[in-house]
Amino acid sequence: MYDGFLNVNKPSGMTSFDAVKIVLGEILDGKRPEKRLKLGHAGTLDPLANGVLVMAVGRASRLISRIQEQKKTYVGTFQLGLSSPSEDTETEMTPVENARIPTRAEIEAVLPEFLGEILQLPPIYSALKVNGQKAYDLARKGKEVILKPRPIRIYTLEIVEYAYPSLTLKIQCGSGTYVRSLGRDLARRLGTEAVMSALTRTAIGGFRLEDALTIRTRTDTRPLDRPKCTEFIRPFLDAVPDLPRIAYNAEEIQKLKNGIPVTHLDAENLLPQEEAVVVDEMGKFLGIVRKERGALRSVLHFANENDRDFT
Repeated sequence: MYDGFLNVNKPSGMTSFDAVKIVLGEILDGKRPEKRLKLGHAGTLDPLANGVLVMAVGRASRLISRIQEQKKTYVGTFQLGLSSPSEDTETEMTPVENARIPTRAEIEAVLPEFLGEILQLPPIYSALKVNGQKAYDLARKGKEVILKPRPIRIYTLEIVEYAYPSLTLKIQCGSGTYVRSLGRDLARRLGTEAVMSALTRTAIGGFRLEDALTIRTRTDTRPLDRPKCTEFIRPFLDAVPDLPRIAYNAEEIQKLKNGIPVTHLDAENLLPQEEAVVVDEMGKFLGIVRKERGALRSVLHFANENDRDFT
């Protein structure tokens, strides 16, 4: 059995679901496990996009939400003077009549308006649910889709290259951000429209594109003796790199197993409701605790599974 994370470079033109199927085939190498191996991903990439797709193998799936909460970095290219229902090149594009051509200085001047916490209206071609149905299914059927603006956070936003009509931006943002909608809103602020023509996710937290595993495709001609995916599995601790760590002794680990709050000296350094990673005295990942009423209470733990190395 395998447990941990895989940092995969999903190619453009492939769905995230298909990427998971390909990786699952490489891990199993044609074998059938006694129990079905869990393999999921943290943060879907549209078929148009490529780049970092973090996959959770086995019990690492319990930490997927922790990966999704980490900052994401993208490089997106937009074509100004065009619009489309999907806000990218996947649907029919319409030229803007007498489209305004903004200068680089004008673009740089408005970028600060999109930093910090802002409200963003998601694209109607998205997987968000409307009355139990995915928005893109309704949009493709020509039905009206009404979505509400949602708060998102943009940490950094900078121009990589600009030669009208092509504008390339580097964006660091929080969870729930639609990069194509960010390009749409920026263009409208400049008095025009835009569609996203390319998108690369270069990082999710500490999972970076330069370290990502390139997966096989059906047209791949690389040698068959290529290292298997399992050699690239990363530890559970990579899902929570910013949380403080607290080492438990054997008695405290037993309390963790039994769901009993632990009074620990290191808890004094935590704020109320602050979380920390629990490790044993050898540094093995045991779970996550939260400070409540001065004690450390379990939020998520693997302490009953001592046969695995989750570090």
